[in-house]
Amino acid sequence: MNAFLMCFSGGACFLFSFMLFFYPHRQHVKANRWLALFVFLMGSLLLEVSVGDSALRFTDLRLGFNALQFMMAPSLLLSTIYFVNPARIFVRKDLFHFLPLLFFVVAALLPVGGGADLMITKLFPIGSADFLVRDLLPLQLAVYVICSYLVLIRYKKSAKTTATFGGSLNWLHNFLLILSLVLLFWINDALIQLNFMLKAMPLVYTSAVFFMATFSSQQHIVMVSADEVLSSRMDTIDDPLPKQRRKEQRMNQATLVGLADELDKLVAEQHIYLDSELSLPRLAEKLHINVHDASYLINEVTGHSFYNFINCQRVEQAKRLLVSGEVERLNMVGIAFASGFNSKTAFNTAFKKWTGMSPTQYVKSLANPQSQK
Repeated sequence: MNAFLMCFSGGACFLFSFMLFFYPHRQHVKANRWLALFVFLMGSLLLEVSVGDSALRFTDLRLGFNALQFMMAPSLLLSTIYFVNPARIFVRKDLFHFLPLLFFVVAALLPVGGGADLMITKLFPIGSADFLVRDLLPLQLAVYVICSYLVLIRYKKSAKTTATFGGSLNWLHNFLLILSLVLLFWINDALIQLNFMLKAMPLVYTSAVFFMATFSSQQHIVMVSADEVLSSRMDTIDDPLPKQRRKEQRMNQATLVGLADELDKLVAEQHIYLDSELSLPRLAEKLHINVHDASYLINEVTGHSFYNFINCQRVEQAKRLLVSGEVERLNMVGIAFASGFNSKTAFNTAFKKWTGMSPTQYVKSLANPQSQK
């Protein structure tokens, strides 16, 4: 095994995790920090393999490090869940994911436990080899990778019919694919010991870290592009059609009324405005009309452009959440995401445009109605 490449991979993971934890664009903060924890623990594991036990001579330090390794798989799943639903909060049932960590610590501290050497305790034989406690780690990760895939699959299905920002997590799908490749080599190292895979493992791990970091950096591309469209058009587009064309009747009254009813259902029942990547072409597709007709419809029915209409609905949703006291459970960023916005900046801009005050000022006005006068 090439110790240099393994050590290099571990160091790259530390840098990668640092970048995720302090993600500069302040998007998906909770999700990125759980992912940072996963990458950090993965780097620690790679570093331990490359330097051996000499770097962890103290029993308590080794015990703590070995215990933390059981947090690696749950942190991946929690990260995926938070990427799918940024407004989600940590609930009590999430603690069940950390039961293996608790069991390991209790077993290690018992008088009959193996202490820091519990990781190399034999559980049962597999052919000519032994299944050790540490071999539980790749199997645990395999289960959680599958669970993460299932979360993404449900997310993509719901994106077709409900309010979500579908398509923006393709990078995470690729991230999990690369991680699955790493997992195959890890399971081989722990249980199967195919020689050609053992030889290729250091190079595969190094390449995998590079690709996972590359895919993670694509978060910025997806989210900023949506924000740029939202922010740039929100204040500059008042009417997508020239005034003289707006006066022309593009459809008869019966068709207009029918489409208006369909639009009302999309807003009132499907809450399409909560889709943070909703666009005029996507709305036109849902209505089975072309983009120009969709623009004409919204202008005739609401008197607003598409972006003003959608953002008005989002602001009304935010106001409902703020009035209901959800701000105590979610912070303002959570309210923004739960209302269909991609960022707190876009949320603040739209909210002030439609209410004349910032979200914080609005909350204060609810507590003190006299301040509105």
